[in-house]
Amino acid sequence: MILAVALTAISLLGTAPHADLVDDMGQAGDAEFTARQLVVCWGDDGAVARVSDIEQSDGMTRVAGPDGTFVIGDGKMIEQYAGGIRYLEMSPTSAWRLWDGYQMTTDPPDVASVLSSGRTVEVTEGGRIRARFVLDEQTGTPLSTQVYDGDGSLYRYSVMMEFRPGDADAMSDMDDMPDPEYRAAASAIDVPSVAGHYWAADSYAAPGGVQVFFTDGLFRFSVFEVSRKSDGGGLSDAPDVEIAGQSGYHRTYTPGAVSVFWRTADRAYVLVGDLPPDHLEAVLQDLPEPGRPNILKRAWRWAFG
Repeated sequence: MILAVALTAISLLGTAPHADLVDDMGQAGDAEFTARQLVVCWGDDGAVARVSDIEQSDGMTRVAGPDGTFVIGDGKMIEQYAGGIRYLEMSPTSAWRLWDGYQMTTDPPDVASVLSSGRTVEVTEGGRIRARFVLDEQTGTPLSTQVYDGDGSLYRYSVMMEFRPGDADAMSDMDDMPDPEYRAAASAIDVPSVAGHYWAADSYAAPGGVQVFFTDGLFRFSVFEVSRKSDGGGLSDAPDVEIAGQSGYHRTYTPGAVSVFWRTADRAYVLVGDLPPDHLEAVLQDLPEPGRPNILKRAWRWAFG
């Protein structure tokens, strides 16, 4: 289903700054390379890690790991699995911008890069470190990424264990492409246009519901508004947790993303993204709260489905 595909694809890419984040990274999206990447995330349930093989060419990024092979870029998301290929297309409409609460420093004097060929970009929020990137001088590609929680603790770390600039073919082994499944623009019923400091950049139709894509220019997440009968692609079986003092959430971590599922009185929601834990708490406070139908609604559903 679309939820499972989207959750996996988003988590595979980990966190990387947008190519427009700083001027000298403008070439990163056009760079060609092959690499092997380690991503580690320290969530509330412990550390999770993954190693993936990456190829980038012609604006497309191919990620092959334990969850399958995905190619993402230019509004396309392609999943290759044992039974064939799934090909989705969406057309982003919003221009990139960076939240004005972030401050950016290139090659901060108090940070020494362990990668002699790398350039360091540090992002702070309210005077606290939020992210640090070491960029390849030749291509602008992030060679390592550190993302921090609001208390200053390291939340996610990724590093290119191998990195080879040059000829690559992200679309290899995908000659027999099916016709794309196009996701048209759509509007959610109860998802706001702003959550925390993140804004809704785009919104698409998805089987059984709507996907709303939020970003602050550095991190991003999607909220899926679906039928209350949905199990969120299996996320309803994830541990039941309390977040920011509110119960009724089911949460799980992958190395590249956090996923949260909950039900309200009328609908079900899935959030998946690479935002840090303190941002997640702020975002959830602005989204529909977990809840149950009142007794009359429950009786009606029991009687009539």
